Amino acid sequence: MWWARRRLQRLEDELANARADQARLQRRLEAFEMIAAAAGGTPDSVPSGPMPPALVAAARELHSHDLAVRVDVAGSEVIAVVGGGGDPREWWNAIWQIAGEHEASQ
Repeated sequence: MWWARRRLQRLEDELANARADQARLQRRLEAFEMIAAAAGGTPDSVPSGPMPPALVAAARELHSHDLAVRVDVAGSEVIAVVGGGGDPREWWNAIWQIAGEHEASQ
């Protein structure tokens, strides 16, 4: 019986951690959307398709050094330097925004 209570407590702790992580991610997303709105970008301008596998792989790297990642952005090849750990969705949004600003300036 004690193991059942212990397992239940562990599950409750994991659920609380997952909810806290979700709330943290939501706050980060809201902050990013505010930054994008202030810069004139919209989250809708980023494609809804799957992210490039190179970005997902770079996010899984546990090294502290930066990585160069080659991705295709609207038909143009872009090389982005990203940190070894992080959220590839934020990187993808930022890459699209920067690439759009670069196209607009030319």
